[in-house]
Amino acid sequence: MIKAQIIKAVAGEFQVKSDTKVLTLKGRKKLKEDKLYVGDFVEVDEDLGVVERLLPRRNFLIRPPLANVEQALIVLAPIPKPDLMLVDKLLIKFFSLGITPVIVINKIDICSTAVIEEITAQYGKICQICLISALDYNTTSTVLNPVLSGKFSILTGQSAVGKTSILNCLLPDVQMETGELSRIGRGRNTTRHSEIFVLENGAMLADTPGFNAFELDDFSPENIIDNYPEFKDFSPNCKYNNCNHISEKIEDCAVKRALAEGKISKPRYERFVQLFNTAVEKEKKIYG
Repeated sequence: MIKAQIIKAVAGEFQVKSDTKVLTLKGRKKLKEDKLYVGDFVEVDEDLGVVERLLPRRNFLIRPPLANVEQALIVLAPIPKPDLMLVDKLLIKFFSLGITPVIVINKIDICSTAVIEEITAQYGKICQICLISALDYNTTSTVLNPVLSGKFSILTGQSAVGKTSILNCLLPDVQMETGELSRIGRGRNTTRHSEIFVLENGAMLADTPGFNAFELDDFSPENIIDNYPEFKDFSPNCKYNNCNHISEKIEDCAVKRALAEGKISKPRYERFVQLFNTAVEKEKKIYG
């Protein structure tokens, strides 16, 4: 038995990568109930040519179904206009799953300094920010290869920000179909399946379908608070243990004081308030 990770799944066949090789195997019938997904760690019997057992998952993403993701590259671009509320929702989701987020600003050849500075001001303290142009192979590979090295990462974000172009840049021998903006300024989705690509440095990378809407339906108000890492430096000094950093007076809330002192991004805090209140309203509808 050897341990391997599924990098592609098509019609009951699984391509798996071990430390030394890539194999194409069938799944045992008993595994149908478990449902194997790209990213799953499994035990395989090379002699019999089968996947024997599913190993415990670190995490799981539903769209597309991917398991054991370590890092998420949230791709932004000047066109389409960055949706920072969407970014905040993705950050909450990834932090909750133990996935390290990285913000990648693509198309810097047409991106204003003001846009880069605004994104950096809001997110620079909570995650790494990379600047690239997928039109420039050398810049993209030089910036992203060290970030991706040794990890299983995904590319995610709005449609038409250049996720597939980035993948094509990093893997020139695997040219995926790319899309363009529609007439209303939204991207057309070109990623329709799950597959992990192995880079020359051994890093693993998967593209995901672009989207322009993402909701946190399964997140409670407390979950929202817990996944704002910039609050954690200050919240232990709040007067109340259950402080929500919204309704309390500034003298009782260390997060509000940090906000007033410019230590927390005001636009990001304002979106936090919207997300928190939305979660509260959803709970009211459920529990009355």
